[in-house]
Amino acid sequence: MGYLKEEVDMMNKKSNRILLVFVLLIFVSFRGLSQTIAVKASVDTNVILIGDQIKLHFELNQPNDFQVNFPVLNDTIIDKIEILDRSKIDTVHVNNNSLLLKQDYLITCFDSGIYEIPAFKFAFKSKNDTLTDTISTRAFYIGVQTMKLDTTNANAIADIKMPMKAPLTIQEVLPYILIGLAIIAVILLLIYFIKKRKKNEPLIKKRTKPKEPANIIALRDLDKIKKEKYWQKGKIKYYHSMITEVLRTYIENRFDIMAMEKTSQEIISSFTNNKLIDDDSFEKLKQILTLADFVKFAKLKPLPDENESSLNNAYQFVLKTKKVVDLSNPEKENIKDKSEIINDKNEKVV
Repeated sequence: MGYLKEEVDMMNKKSNRILLVFVLLIFVSFRGLSQTIAVKASVDTNVILIGDQIKLHFELNQPNDFQVNFPVLNDTIIDKIEILDRSKIDTVHVNNNSLLLKQDYLITCFDSGIYEIPAFKFAFKSKNDTLTDTISTRAFYIGVQTMKLDTTNANAIADIKMPMKAPLTIQEVLPYILIGLAIIAVILLLIYFIKKRKKNEPLIKKRTKPKEPANIIALRDLDKIKKEKYWQKGKIKYYHSMITEVLRTYIENRFDIMAMEKTSQEIISSFTNNKLIDDDSFEKLKQILTLADFVKFAKLKPLPDENESSLNNAYQFVLKTKKVVDLSNPEKENIKDKSEIINDKNEKVV
């Protein structure tokens, strides 16, 4: 019996030791966990004025192998404590095993009083665990004060002043001045238009400048071409182009044929159909235009005699087709040959 009793006592002592070790292990594990994860919430100051902005700081210390989620705050922390902005989570490696994470919230309040900022919960779990646990910050208080009034000063409390009137600047007045001037200009134009309509007058009177006779202009331009000696300098294409341009301008002013807009063949057809000039002048014009087209488009290189003939024929064409005014009847115009003009004493070349 004594032997059995000793055996039972030994077994009880052994069980108590195992239980004590188990409890110690649990305590150590919880103590280690509480030391590996730490969270903190703080503000710049606990007392602010209405409308002041301060920052709410979150700090989290955690091991590398833990996943911790920050609390998600929307527009307010509590009633009347508003969130204006939030920063991104900043991560700093403390050492090879732990991290320091920070996040700031910009907050404000527009009502005086003392407000309790509640505890914020951070959800965490180890990478090897499937269950999630939470750890919380400590709650704290914020006091929001109003502006203190100086009751000793009689002017401390007064009515709201009206906004001050700033002097007008030229930049502010200029648009209205321009609009006013534009309206006045439109009104004056309407009055001018109405008066002209009543008098059946054109809106814009064209000043008629004294115009030189077409033959004078053409002969002067041909003299310039002759003086410059373009074909002798190798500018054959330019030489023939200048001659035809002078003749086209002359034909427009002399015969009212839109020669500048027509091809050489169309100009020749205009004179063929209307019989405005004699056969010799027609042949000279045809020679000038045809040779110029061959030079310009077929890259023909005329002989020196052909180059000279084009300029001489141009002179002859202008002289034989120019307008002649009968001094006894200035309104009557005729086309005469140069020899006829010299022999006719009653006519004068214009």
